[in-house]
Amino acid sequence: MAILRVRAKGNGRKVLWSQLKQGKLVDAFGFGLLLTTVLTDVVTDMIEMCRTFDDGCRVVVVVPNGFTRVGFNLAILGRSFEVTCARRLVRGCFPFNPLAAEFGSNYDVVVSVAASSPEITSQIVDMLSSKYECLVIAP
Repeated sequence: MAILRVRAKGNGRKVLWSQLKQGKLVDAFGFGLLLTTVLTDVVTDMIEMCRTFDDGCRVVVVVPNGFTRVGFNLAILGRSFEVTCARRLVRGCFPFNPLAAEFGSNYDVVVSVAASSPEITSQIVDMLSSKYECLVIAP
Protein backbone atom coordinates (compact mmCIF):
# COMPACT_ATOMS: atom_id res chain seq x y z
CA MET A 1 0.00 0.00 0.00
CA ALA A 2 1.21 3.48 -0.89
CA ILE A 3 0.02 6.67 0.79
CA LEU A 4 0.82 10.15 -0.56
CA ARG A 5 -0.17 13.66 0.40
CA VAL A 6 -0.61 15.58 -2.85
CA ARG A 7 -0.96 19.34 -3.26
CA ALA A 8 -3.68 20.15 -5.78
CA LYS A 9 -2.99 22.79 -8.42
CA GLY A 10 -6.56 23.62 -9.40
CA ASN A 11 -10.06 22.48 -10.20
CA GLY A 12 -10.55 19.29 -12.11
CA ARG A 13 -14.33 19.12 -12.39
CA LYS A 14 -17.30 20.85 -10.81
CA VAL A 15 -19.97 18.19 -10.22
CA LEU A 16 -23.48 18.01 -8.81
CA TRP A 17 -23.23 17.22 -5.10
CA SER A 18 -26.40 15.10 -4.92
CA GLN A 19 -25.19 12.91 -7.79
CA LEU A 20 -21.67 12.54 -6.37
CA LYS A 21 -23.13 11.16 -3.13
CA GLN A 22 -24.65 8.40 -5.28
CA GLY A 23 -21.32 7.71 -6.98
CA LYS A 24 -22.22 9.48 -10.23
CA LEU A 25 -20.03 12.16 -11.77
CA VAL A 26 -22.40 14.67 -13.36
CA ASP A 27 -20.77 17.91 -14.43
CA ALA A 28 -22.34 21.19 -13.33
CA PHE A 29 -22.29 24.12 -15.73
CA GLY A 30 -22.67 27.82 -15.00
CA PHE A 31 -24.57 29.13 -12.03
CA GLY A 32 -27.66 27.29 -10.87
CA LEU A 33 -29.69 26.49 -7.84
CA LEU A 34 -28.33 22.95 -7.53
CA LEU A 35 -25.56 22.30 -5.01
CA THR A 36 -22.16 21.54 -6.49
CA THR A 37 -18.76 20.46 -5.26
CA VAL A 38 -15.27 20.77 -6.69
CA LEU A 39 -13.22 17.71 -7.58
CA THR A 40 -9.61 18.84 -7.57
CA ASP A 41 -7.32 18.07 -10.47
CA VAL A 42 -5.71 15.33 -8.36
CA VAL A 43 -9.02 13.53 -7.81
CA THR A 44 -10.02 13.92 -11.46
CA ASP A 45 -6.65 12.57 -12.64
CA MET A 46 -6.96 9.60 -10.28
CA ILE A 47 -10.43 8.72 -11.60
CA GLU A 48 -9.21 8.96 -15.20
CA MET A 49 -6.12 6.86 -14.52
CA CYS A 50 -8.11 4.20 -12.66
CA ARG A 51 -10.45 3.96 -15.66
CA THR A 52 -7.44 3.03 -17.80
CA PHE A 53 -6.79 0.07 -15.48
CA ASP A 54 -10.47 -0.95 -15.30
CA ASP A 55 -13.08 0.88 -17.37
CA GLY A 56 -15.78 -0.55 -15.10
CA CYS A 57 -14.35 0.90 -11.90
CA ARG A 58 -16.77 2.58 -9.49
CA VAL A 59 -16.56 5.82 -7.54
CA VAL A 60 -17.96 5.49 -4.02
CA VAL A 61 -18.31 8.40 -1.60
CA VAL A 62 -17.11 7.16 1.78
CA VAL A 63 -17.47 10.42 3.73
CA PRO A 64 -19.44 13.16 1.93
CA ASN A 65 -18.88 16.87 2.25
CA GLY A 66 -21.78 19.09 3.23
CA PHE A 67 -22.74 22.44 4.68
CA THR A 68 -20.44 22.07 7.71
CA ARG A 69 -17.73 19.87 6.19
CA VAL A 70 -15.67 20.84 3.13
CA GLY A 71 -13.49 17.74 3.01
CA PHE A 72 -14.63 14.39 1.66
CA ASN A 73 -13.33 10.87 1.17
CA LEU A 74 -14.07 8.86 -1.91
CA ALA A 75 -12.91 5.46 -3.09
CA ILE A 76 -12.29 4.31 -6.63
CA LEU A 77 -12.87 0.57 -6.74
CA GLY A 78 -11.62 -1.64 -9.56
CA ARG A 79 -11.16 -5.35 -10.13
CA SER A 80 -7.65 -5.43 -8.70
CA PHE A 81 -7.23 -2.12 -6.87
CA GLU A 82 -8.72 0.38 -4.46
CA VAL A 83 -7.70 4.02 -4.45
CA THR A 84 -8.93 6.32 -1.69
CA CYS A 85 -8.81 10.09 -2.11
CA ALA A 86 -9.31 12.25 0.99
CA ARG A 87 -9.75 15.90 -0.02
CA ARG A 88 -8.79 18.40 2.72
CA LEU A 89 -9.07 22.19 2.62
CA VAL A 90 -5.74 23.45 3.94
CA ARG A 91 -5.32 26.89 2.33
CA GLY A 92 -7.55 29.90 1.67
CA CYS A 93 -8.45 30.96 5.24
CA PHE A 94 -11.67 28.97 5.44
CA PRO A 95 -14.12 29.59 7.21
CA PHE A 96 -13.26 33.31 7.19
CA ASN A 97 -13.25 33.11 3.39
CA PRO A 98 -16.16 30.83 2.41
CA LEU A 99 -15.20 31.03 -1.28
CA ALA A 100 -11.93 29.23 -0.51
CA ALA A 101 -13.75 25.92 -0.91
CA GLU A 102 -14.48 26.69 -4.58
CA PHE A 103 -10.82 26.66 -5.64
CA GLY A 104 -9.08 23.32 -6.08
CA SER A 105 -5.66 24.80 -5.39
CA ASN A 106 -6.66 25.32 -1.75
CA TYR A 107 -6.85 21.57 -1.15
CA ASP A 108 -4.46 18.74 -0.41
CA VAL A 109 -5.51 15.21 -1.26
CA VAL A 110 -4.31 12.17 0.68
CA VAL A 111 -4.18 9.31 -1.83
CA SER A 112 -4.02 5.69 -0.60
CA VAL A 113 -3.41 2.95 -3.16
CA ALA A 114 -3.98 -0.74 -2.51
CA ALA A 115 -3.50 -2.96 -5.56
CA SER A 116 -2.86 -6.62 -6.22
CA SER A 117 -0.23 -5.61 -8.78
CA PRO A 118 2.82 -3.57 -7.75
CA GLU A 119 2.86 -2.14 -11.29
CA ILE A 120 -0.48 -0.38 -10.75
CA THR A 121 0.77 1.14 -7.51
CA SER A 122 4.03 2.33 -9.07
CA GLN A 123 2.25 3.82 -12.11
CA ILE A 124 -0.06 5.82 -9.84
CA VAL A 125 2.80 7.00 -7.61
CA ASP A 126 4.90 7.92 -10.65
CA MET A 127 2.05 9.88 -12.27
CA LEU A 128 1.28 11.82 -9.10
CA SER A 129 4.95 12.53 -8.38
CA SER A 130 5.57 13.78 -11.92
CA LYS A 131 2.55 16.14 -12.02
CA TYR A 132 2.19 17.36 -8.43
CA GLU A 133 4.08 18.31 -5.32
CA CYS A 134 3.87 15.14 -3.20
CA LEU A 135 4.92 13.86 0.17
CA VAL A 136 5.20 10.08 0.35
CA ILE A 137 3.79 9.00 3.72
CA ALA A 138 4.11 5.24 3.17
CA PRO A 139 5.88 3.46 0.30
